[in-house]
Amino acid sequence: MIRSGVDLGLAELRRTLGRLWSSTAALTVLVTLTLTLAGLADALERDSTGVLRSLDADLVVFNEEARLQLLRSRVPAPLGGSLAFVDGVQRTGTVGLLPSSLSSESGRERVTVVGYTARTPAEPTNVVEGRVPLDGEPGIAAADVHLRDRGIALGDTVTLAGDRDVEIVGFVEDTRFLQQPTVWVPHDLWSRVRASAFPEAGWSETLVGAIVVRLSPGADREQVAATIEAELADLDQDIIDRMDSDDAVEGIDVDVVPMTAALDAIPGVDVQRSTFSVIVALAVAVVGMVMGLLFALLVAERRPVLSTLRAIGAPPRMLVVMLLTQVVALWAVATTGGTLATFALAQVVPEAMPLALRPIVVATIAVALLAASAVGATAALRRVVRLDPATVMQEDTE
Repeated sequence: MIRSGVDLGLAELRRTLGRLWSSTAALTVLVTLTLTLAGLADALERDSTGVLRSLDADLVVFNEEARLQLLRSRVPAPLGGSLAFVDGVQRTGTVGLLPSSLSSESGRERVTVVGYTARTPAEPTNVVEGRVPLDGEPGIAAADVHLRDRGIALGDTVTLAGDRDVEIVGFVEDTRFLQQPTVWVPHDLWSRVRASAFPEAGWSETLVGAIVVRLSPGADREQVAATIEAELADLDQDIIDRMDSDDAVEGIDVDVVPMTAALDAIPGVDVQRSTFSVIVALAVAVVGMVMGLLFALLVAERRPVLSTLRAIGAPPRMLVVMLLTQVVALWAVATTGGTLATFALAQVVPEAMPLALRPIVVATIAVALLAASAVGATAALRRVVRLDPATVMQEDTE
């Protein structure tokens, strides 16, 4: 019966294809709009959170006053070593962020300089060319691939913060922060760049931005986070003072949060995500309403044919399968066309509009559109189930 309904639906589609092309074209345009909005939202979020997503870490330790803001956070670097003895902690690393500038023969760019400890969870995992610097290596850096696209190559010497020359020895991808490309350097060089950019803050190799923690397999994330907060709160003040006599550190009150919470706390990410989610949801709902209206009109137009099928013995289930087959077929055509159109659009839009489509985004939107289309066609399906051949024939004779 299901097979008969599918065959009947496809045959009906072939017969009415000429009348449905305009509706299919309209659905394709709506799908293109939906995928464009979803791809734009995804790309904007990823370009804001790339630094943290590129790290192989489960927890992030901020000083409490930073309110989970990586740019504001300042913690003593030696704390990372002390956390290695906490149950459930496999490895720790330190990372610091600094808004700065990069000058090269290609021009001047605004960048975020990232100081990190090599061979730890703070090291970027997605190296696409060359390598990343090791701790203590003087005058070298790895850069985001966006800078390579702007004319910087391996071996080029660039200037950070107007007075620090570094050689680019590698490129990493998907590591942008707040829409800016990043430059990855050892912590000592990061500290000097920070001192050049903010002379009033002084120079310190000890204070870094945050500590990132990789957990042992099977460790409970919440329990380890609570243990870290408790142990650092009880840390003896003499130990704190010995960490760096020049740095004024008032206690070790920290916030230890999962990486997902740290990503959500990046300025603008949460608001941007919720705003685009509403817009994309409305676009999906519009597709569902259009599909529902289309099939309501088709059912009204085909009432005599559907009633005849019922009169000769076709069960309601077969007619429902027939209409659902048509819904899926139109959804497949519109989704395929919309995806191809969005991919083509992504190739021609300017770089200022970070439009990109990942397979997971396409799959999610496709499933949402199918569900919305099925829900939209529910009213038409109910009319088919309740169709009474005798009533329809009586209406026709009148």
